[in-house]
Amino acid sequence: MTGRIIFISEALSAPFDEGIKNVAFSVHSHLKIKTDVLMVTKAGNNTANLDILKIGLNKLFLNNKLRKLIKNYSPDVILYFPEASLTFNSFVRAKVLKYMNRSTKIVILGAIPVEYSSLNRRIIRNYLRPDLLLLLGKFDEDFFLRHGLRFRILPPAVDNVKFCQATEEEKKRIRSKFNISINKTVVLHVGHVRTTRNVQCLSQIQKIDGIQVVIVGSTSTPTDGYLKDRLMREGVRVIDEFIPDIAKMYKMSDIYVFPVFNKIASIIMPLSVLEAMACNLPIITTRFGALEDNFKEDVGFRYFDRPEELVKLVKGIDRAEIHNNKKIESFTWDKFTNELIGACEEL
Repeated sequence: MTGRIIFISEALSAPFDEGIKNVAFSVHSHLKIKTDVLMVTKAGNNTANLDILKIGLNKLFLNNKLRKLIKNYSPDVILYFPEASLTFNSFVRAKVLKYMNRSTKIVILGAIPVEYSSLNRRIIRNYLRPDLLLLLGKFDEDFFLRHGLRFRILPPAVDNVKFCQATEEEKKRIRSKFNISINKTVVLHVGHVRTTRNVQCLSQIQKIDGIQVVIVGSTSTPTDGYLKDRLMREGVRVIDEFIPDIAKMYKMSDIYVFPVFNKIASIIMPLSVLEAMACNLPIITTRFGALEDNFKEDVGFRYFDRPEELVKLVKGIDRAEIHNNKKIESFTWDKFTNELIGACEEL
């Protein structure tokens, strides 16, 4: 791409240990290889020695340094990936960016569905529409289509080099480090330790003989201390410290469970499910977000609609013939970034 891009995201802050941050980091890492891009985040963020400019961004992005930067850099596209996803205020901030250089195209990348009031919908439609919305899955399509908001759905993406199936020796070695018996069937969940993630239902799985449930929480989001204590009392292993190589947690596990029903409790295409698939774990998940749009149910990928179904599914999951890693071979960040750049070029 010959054009210039400014990529702005409040989520560019280490540690990169949850969905929004991981998407921001992956887009950052691949965009800088492929095109002329300037990365911007808010002052105070931990950019971990990455080449990212930090600016004191307030809630409306009203900042003279940012205005001068945009004017002098004169980007063809500003790609804004809001930490709070497509909230009404995110559309307002995008409009402020547009006013800073009216010839620049504004693209917003959205990861989580948001409910809008009827008034906010009218304001977005009439005054705040960006040049393009890029979405991580299908949501609000009717609203966007009906009111002429231009959008494109990007493909799922996962680092299937970092996340890959472990050998038995590797699994033993990792379990030894975390003091988990190789004779246990490890059921894993990676995500915030909060009731909005419905992780409390995993305690029912812990009651199954021979099962060890492990929950790895994000350090970027505060842990619900009461919930953590309750889960640990019931035998669940809760790890809420930063794990530099999170792939190890998948590699030592046998089954991955994604129990989330709340549609705003995760990005619409949960990266943890993709990462578990890349490690060829069997998946038991709710029909969350964009998962059903991309994956059909089979012996190694099971959906559930009620928490009480979980125990039966865990007991009955077939761990012998799993091919989930094959299903996502084409879901690369390279492909994702190429489609993102292509969408920007079309503007």
